Amino acid sequence: MKTKIIASMLIIGFIGLAVAYYLFTMKVPGLEKTEANFELTADELFNAFDENESASLAKYEGQVIAVTGIVSRIKLSESTSNITLDAENAMAGGINCSFNEIVANINKGDSVTIKGRCQGFLMDVVLNNCSK
Repeated sequence: MKTKIIASMLIIGFIGLAVAYYLFTMKVPGLEKTEANFELTADELFNAFDENESASLAKYEGQVIAVTGIVSRIKLSESTSNITLDAENAMAGGINCSFNEIVANINKGDSVTIKGRCQGFLMDVVLNNCSK
């Protein structure tokens, strides 16, 4: 009887570990095939948050936004990219776009359209899970 209980607990534990490993290593699906709720320039999006943050949060937070602008900064890590689009009224930045992959063929000064999910406003407007 004890053997069956121990075996059952081991099996349940193994299944739990397998599910935890799967959830931990699962990638967030990209937005490549998702249609944008809004299409704005980097200046328009930044100015909306700069002028009225609470109204902009209510309108854009959690929404998929396609933003067009000039690349002012590129930061790469081992497996992710972070690209900043310049906004005219931003002191140091504008639209911060985080990718879950290394993005190639984008250079500083390029005009690009990036699609991402709006997460809010700190010093920059933050877009996560971005795609080109």
